[in-house]
Amino acid sequence: MEYHQTTGTLSAHFRTMSLKRIKRSDRRGAESVTEEKFTVLFESQFSVGGNELVFHVKTLSLPVVVIVHGSQDNNATATVLWDNAFSEPGRVPFVVPDKVLWPQLCEALNMKYKSEVQSERGLSEDTLVFLAQKAFSSSSNNPEDFCNMTITWSQFNRESLPGRNFTFWQWLDGVIELMKKHLKSHWNDGAILGFLNKQQAQDMLMSKPNGTFLLRFSDSEIGGITIAWVAENPNKAGERMVWNLMPFTTKDFSIRSLADRISDLNHLLFLYPNQPKEEVFSRYCTPPNSKAVGDGYVKPEIKQVVKVEFSSPNPEPSPGNSFMEHAASPTVNQHHNFTIYPSMNDSMLDAEGEFDLEETMDMARQVEEFLRQPMETQWSGQQS
Repeated sequence: MEYHQTTGTLSAHFRTMSLKRIKRSDRRGAESVTEEKFTVLFESQFSVGGNELVFHVKTLSLPVVVIVHGSQDNNATATVLWDNAFSEPGRVPFVVPDKVLWPQLCEALNMKYKSEVQSERGLSEDTLVFLAQKAFSSSSNNPEDFCNMTITWSQFNRESLPGRNFTFWQWLDGVIELMKKHLKSHWNDGAILGFLNKQQAQDMLMSKPNGTFLLRFSDSEIGGITIAWVAENPNKAGERMVWNLMPFTTKDFSIRSLADRISDLNHLLFLYPNQPKEEVFSRYCTPPNSKAVGDGYVKPEIKQVVKVEFSSPNPEPSPGNSFMEHAASPTVNQHHNFTIYPSMNDSMLDAEGEFDLEETMDMARQVEEFLRQPMETQWSGQQS
């Protein structure tokens, strides 16, 4: 227990408290275990004046959701968020409205976002319009259209978004997790626009010079962020198009950071609208390491590469680097056929494209025989 003199509050930390067993109630309809709310009951008794006055006090905690696996965390968070934001004073625990006005939810989401990402940059009006379009499957760009609309708990975190296998909250929670784990600094810098759909990104980029790019959250993948950029169409001279890189997730950024990946891609020149990318991302890049480490080994590097030919004033990466391939998808107004990876003739495949085992074994025997030769013989054979 600890008394805080400045605030006049007494706090207690229960560091060893654990849940031994749980008895769940019968669920109704579409309810899941992550919608079931429990409480911790705190009781205490103290006396004043040598037992002349005895006080017996008790209080309930805020709602608690019991989960058994990390995969249930986002749904449990949704239950707690909805309850904390929309519970009414003096309610019967833990009754909460089934639907609320959209502006009320916006206020709660903005508070949650800023708290989790630890940022003063919250959700802008344009962002809230984008979220309303997603939640209500609407195409309206007018914030006034959503002021009197209500959103239900089912729309928030029970029904999947159209054409997706995840809910509105699951998508937004994925964005929050990605931001607070890997992209907090870039969000605070204003480098991530984020809340845009593919068509909006295309409209914004097509009026900018080639090499201009922006960062937006993926509509199709939870916790994904993609790079969209404008460049020449390699298959049609004089035509420009917008490309979208396959989304990055937390797993990707655990391997190589966003700043390093953007630095690797030489066709990315200006962060939308017109900032040179070095000014925005260079201070977050990993310094090059060419020194030997440990017992004389040189540490290898992973580099990002896109296998599409782009016109760029910057030189291509040197062939000595190791690359991790990442495919890009084009966004254009008309349908075009693109060959991202050029076809290659493989000597191990026959005319029908089948694997030729006999020829492959012959090649393997030749390699084995070559490796058995002394080093001098190998070199002289190559020079002749």
